[in-house]
Amino acid sequence: MPLLNKAKLKTLVLALIAASASNTMFAADKQLLDILLGNGAITQQQYDELLAKEELTVEDANDIVVDFGEGSGVNVSTRDGQFEFDIGGRLHLDYAQHENVPGLGVTPINGFTTRRARLEMEGMFSGVWGWAAEIDFAENVVEIKDFKIGYEGDNFSLYGGHQKQPYSLSLEMSSNDIPWIERSIDNYLVAELTDRSVGVRLETSGDNWFFAGGVFGEEPDSGTQGDEYVATMGRIVYAPIMDDDKTLHLGLRGAYRSNKDVREFRARDRTTDFSGLRIVDTGVIADAESIVMYGPELGLAVGPLTVLGEYSTVTVNRSLNPDVDLKAWHLGAALSLTGDTRATSYRIDAGEFKGVRASRPFDPASGQWGGLELVARYAEVDFDDGTFIGGTEDVFNAGVNWYPTRNVRFLFDWTHILDTDKSNTVRSLAPDLDVWTVRAQYNY
Repeated sequence: MPLLNKAKLKTLVLALIAASASNTMFAADKQLLDILLGNGAITQQQYDELLAKEELTVEDANDIVVDFGEGSGVNVSTRDGQFEFDIGGRLHLDYAQHENVPGLGVTPINGFTTRRARLEMEGMFSGVWGWAAEIDFAENVVEIKDFKIGYEGDNFSLYGGHQKQPYSLSLEMSSNDIPWIERSIDNYLVAELTDRSVGVRLETSGDNWFFAGGVFGEEPDSGTQGDEYVATMGRIVYAPIMDDDKTLHLGLRGAYRSNKDVREFRARDRTTDFSGLRIVDTGVIADAESIVMYGPELGLAVGPLTVLGEYSTVTVNRSLNPDVDLKAWHLGAALSLTGDTRATSYRIDAGEFKGVRASRPFDPASGQWGGLELVARYAEVDFDDGTFIGGTEDVFNAGVNWYPTRNVRFLFDWTHILDTDKSNTVRSLAPDLDVWTVRAQYNY
């Protein structure tokens, strides 16, 4: 048997980069075809026809297109566009250091952590059916992020499965793209109710508008007894300006969660993702019959300047006690010192900004040092409502980001707690607490 030639090696790479090179032609061909069939890249008829041949030809290999993309992983597709497979991932390595504050009663955790270690796959079959799977292996714990399948129409999509709920610009933006190491403290109120879950999500868009809505249940591992809640939500975006150097994003969102069986609800922050130090905490609200959420969002990119902001209101309707209104907001800005702009990376069909793409990637021999960005953000949460005390917190964050290439960035953040309502020991001592965080990020 002849050795595996370049055309066949290319085909193997295109398939999933999963078939191993073989010294026997037939074994390599069949292994490849089994992978292609199992992942929907070819039909059973195509499988049978190709298997009947003595060996794959150059023409067969040329029917499959591979694109290693610039920072977008590996894309495998058939030339007719009917089948597609993408594989990528991300690795976020963090270090956090808290300033020592005597008397807090809670020792914050400092040190290194693998914040994210994800394998991401998605594809298309029969031209109109899509799927996605994203799994996180951070901290040696396997966690499903996305696991969904759906239909792709001309200007809409409908997906079912475990996926993001359409609420909040900061949550919709990828962690690879947000200008800060972590989303701001108001996200702890929003994400508690609208992070990934099992449900159905519809998206549609036009030239300058976007809408996403859905119906979702609880997280599969919530451990709640009784019938699970049902949440409905929607997010609409209008972008009156979308140019190469300026983009204006205006959004409005709302959500309603009905608890058939009365549910507990709790919102609380963390100074870092893995720290045990929490400043505000509503405690367990045990008689939450339903929850209503709403709020606006803003995004503006003008040349090298980006401004992002959100305001969120959450009303917890209770069966035995007065309702509770919780509020939170943030406003932040990012300024590229190397002239890069997020205006060109705005996607109206997703209603979000993508990340900075350094126009001059790191290449010292050519005098290029990548992209450099300064960031600042102010955020506030207010979990006090009349006699209900969950705490207030005002936080300022500043940092610098370096983008050597499209795939790599380094982030350096300083977080300073400005003020609290001083309603307990932790909140009395927390003002002036500093947290320093560093991230090395690679995504492909």
